[in-house]
Amino acid sequence: MKRILMTSVLSSVVCAGVVCAPGVSFAEGRKYAVVDMQAVILNVEEGKVARTDLEKEIKDKEKELQKQKEELDKMNDEWKSKASLLSEEARMNKQKDFQEKFLALRNAEMEFQANIKRKEQKATQGIAVKVAGLVEKIAKERSIEAVFESNSAGLLYLQEPVDLTKEVVDRYAKEAKKNSGKSKK
Repeated sequence: MKRILMTSVLSSVVCAGVVCAPGVSFAEGRKYAVVDMQAVILNVEEGKVARTDLEKEIKDKEKELQKQKEELDKMNDEWKSKASLLSEEARMNKQKDFQEKFLALRNAEMEFQANIKRKEQKATQGIAVKVAGLVEKIAKERSIEAVFESNSAGLLYLQEPVDLTKEVVDRYAKEAKKNSGKSKK
């Protein structure tokens, strides 16, 4: 089975501590493996919880922002219907008020998106660091020469790699259970 691999940011995290440097020689008989980091993040409990929390926060904020948008639409409709009755100064004040509220809403949306992205990166990075440690253990146990993130690593081709994704997800769950048991004692 041949595998095509593309470049992404997570490669440096997955390769931490495992031979994964430019110029690695690919001699016969060596074992190389891949891990689908995105699949790991989506399937470990910590990733599921983080995703659920973020989705709830996004839904709540979207409702709030939608209300603000509706208020702006209502304000705009009122302005349009009464514009001919207002003095030039009153029209300008209404337009200025609308623009200020519109910009405030747009800034709130952008700030929220940036905040969500930071939270997502923090959660992902925490999982990725733990995964890197597990990958290193598994690679040493199985005498694997190098492990690459299957969606990245700058590597374009690797013939018949060992796919460690499911094993990493399973080990991650076991480690989480073991650690939660220790913290309860």
